[in-house]
Amino acid sequence: MEQERLLEGRREICRICAMLSEKNLVSGKDGNISVRAGEDEMLITPSGVCKAFLSPEMILLQGFDGRVLEGSLRSTKEAGLHASIYERRPGVNAIVHTHPAAATAFAVCGRALPGDCLVEVPSLIGRMGVAGYAPAGSAELIAEVEKCGECNVILLQNHGVICCGESLVDAFALMDAVENAARTILYAQMLGDVKRFV
Repeated sequence: MEQERLLEGRREICRICAMLSEKNLVSGKDGNISVRAGEDEMLITPSGVCKAFLSPEMILLQGFDGRVLEGSLRSTKEAGLHASIYERRPGVNAIVHTHPAAATAFAVCGRALPGDCLVEVPSLIGRMGVAGYAPAGSAELIAEVEKCGECNVILLQNHGVICCGESLVDAFALMDAVENAARTILYAQMLGDVKRFV
């Protein structure tokens, strides 16, 4: 029964990774996706594999302590960041971390999407955190993300975007919404004369 549950989780990760690729929310081998698999375990994508071509046997079962419990591929250096979020936030069951172009452009500038020109930002996306720059996979980056508290969307300065959800579908939908909003706002800024509603 346990192995069936893990297999279904692996399949869902592969399905969501394919959807992320189809919607240009992930590029090549970048990013990492995980789901909570137990009290102190997670299923997580490996390092160095194109997300569009993942298969269930490639998905690792990894303890929050860093030990790879199942799988032969190399773990992502961001596994500690995922584990930290799960340990600190029991309501989070899935994490999608990618580098979508428009939202990452805001992250490169160290700023969240404005909440006063597109209704989807406050109503669907909610409060965003902006984590200061730190090297990928570092303890410093984990500390920066922790400063963002309970935000389900965190822009990593000069890096990318993290979306947290109760389910993997929720985290995927949030990433999709964030990138769509970021593109819309950038297009509006290019046109000029952006109207504000707050």
